[in-house]
Amino acid sequence: MKKLLGAFIIVSLAVVTGRYVYLELSRLPFFNLSEVEIKCPENIDRGDVLEISGLKIGESIFYQDLNKATDSLLEIRGVQSVKIRRLLPASIRINLETDELVLFVKTDKIYGLTKSQKLLRVANPKNILPVVTGLGVVKSQNVRDGNIKSNMLDYFDKVKLCYAIDVYEEMRMLSENLANRLSEIHFTGSDRIVLYFDPGGVKVLLPLQGRRKALSRLSVLDFNGILGNSGSFDMTGGRMVVRRRI
Repeated sequence: MKKLLGAFIIVSLAVVTGRYVYLELSRLPFFNLSEVEIKCPENIDRGDVLEISGLKIGESIFYQDLNKATDSLLEIRGVQSVKIRRLLPASIRINLETDELVLFVKTDKIYGLTKSQKLLRVANPKNILPVVTGLGVVKSQNVRDGNIKSNMLDYFDKVKLCYAIDVYEEMRMLSENLANRLSEIHFTGSDRIVLYFDPGGVKVLLPLQGRRKALSRLSVLDFNGILGNSGSFDMTGGRMVVRRRI
């Protein structure tokens, strides 16, 4: 019994001593945060990331609340995952991952559209992606943390964004060449969509209902060299395709 008690006292003293040493070492200026490495998509400002995280330069990396920082960064619209690591002696690394941008959307400004149908502000777009037009205007004052609140979009515009993603994804499946040439998806009225292709600005009018069949026929036209680099195609008449020179 005395041996067990002695062993317990020794272990307890070791734990307390170890904790004391850890606390004393963690207070050394050597471990004060001097650099935050931030890896994030281009549409997210790194200065905003540091501010939102709550990390404080000059304080020990061991006293920074990484759990709170993670929760705060996950509140940024579009962010799917956050990884934060301490790097000895005095750095912290933040890695943010967001939805993949699939299209750009032009309203009052250029925004990025993700697969999950979220709009993100893009300061300096580097990706070459088709632009969706023919929507309403998103007011800049309704943008928070660089992202648009979903309830600021008109219901019909949200539906159009769904159509735009569907059209582009379907086109990528049918013809990579067509998908690479696509420059603009323009909504006109409530039942039609206009596609513009580079080079030459080929114009194709599609019906929203039955768009997949129309896209399938369009890929065949392109494969057979009929689409070309100029002209206008009206594919709203079922199997009939009307071609006009621009």
